[in-house]
Amino acid sequence: MATLEWDSRLETGIRVIDEQHKELFKRVNQLELALYQGRSRDELLKMIDFLDYYVEDHFAAEEILMKKNKYPGLPKHAQEHQDFRIMYQGIKDEFKKKGTDSYMAIDVGKKIRKWFENHVLNTDMAYVPFLKGKEWTVERG
Repeated sequence: MATLEWDSRLETGIRVIDEQHKELFKRVNQLELALYQGRSRDELLKMIDFLDYYVEDHFAAEEILMKKNKYPGLPKHAQEHQDFRIMYQGIKDEFKKKGTDSYMAIDVGKKIRKWFENHVLNTDMAYVPFLKGKEWTVERG
């Protein structure tokens, strides 16, 4: 099982975003490991629900940051977030219907891990030069 590994290529230089990315990587790895280990359905549901909440919180933080700074790539970026929501909802629905098995673990590993790696390395890194020297706080109001 490959894991999401954090390294300097993934750093945006925006502390709150980098911290959230690190935590997301950690949680995705924990979920994938739990699926492989066949942990209880209740435990997995808690992990899935937490990851769902955390992803929403992270997406909101990024979108607030981009909106506040008038990032022109926000619509495309927000669409990628929506695409993830749809994919992740499909995974959750499948889990709730069928439970877990090794195929589910592989599916989570492939889909979620690859999505986050691609999104952070490409889409997120596209806003870094634009936001350099701008306001990085993400207070919700």
